[in-house]
Amino acid sequence: MIRFEKVSFTYQESMQHGGLRDINLTIHKGECVLLCGRSGCGKTTLTRLVNGLIPYFYPGEVTGTTYVDGKNIQDYPMYEVSEYVGSVFQNPRSQFFNVDTDSEISFGMENLTYPREKMKERISKTVTELDIAHLTGRSIFELSGGEKQKVAFASVYAMSPDIYLLDEPSSNLDIDAIEDLRRTLELLKKQGKTILIAEHRIYYLKDLVDRIVYM
Repeated sequence: MIRFEKVSFTYQESMQHGGLRDINLTIHKGECVLLCGRSGCGKTTLTRLVNGLIPYFYPGEVTGTTYVDGKNIQDYPMYEVSEYVGSVFQNPRSQFFNVDTDSEISFGMENLTYPREKMKERISKTVTELDIAHLTGRSIFELSGGEKQKVAFASVYAMSPDIYLLDEPSSNLDIDAIEDLRRTLELLKKQGKTILIAEHRIYYLKDLVDRIVYM
């Protein structure tokens, strides 16, 4: 599903840490893999290679090849990447494009020109399966950090990608919100999704991840 073949990357900005050198790694379909290690070791950089943010939004020197579903990620148009790969960032506010939750959940599907009836169906399914009815019809600015992350996750979940990337997903969450996150990850595993998590706080992932990659 995901393969890094002799991948190295150096950020163009000299102040940006987290470059990579000669990475070889294969993540199989349906695997839940944890990337861990000290700050600046390259965990987030790996996820940016998979979702295409490198080199389009984070310029630098790339060597080697990152494959997603057998295809060089750089051969995918950006809109097509979002159909296969869903990303939830450390700070969910950085990925919001709207001021209300309903519009945010539907935003990705609108960009991919889903038919209106399919969008309604996917939104209803997302709200039910993620148990977030209490977050619909709300202002983004009224949400807690945990609630914002749930909305960010819902906007990705609604598109039903095969691959989920999570960058430090627990960093701004309290204990109850972390438990909610764990339950959501368990749901994704049951659905056979491929999950790549870059994380410092790892206790809640015990018995959930299939493999740990220390960088």
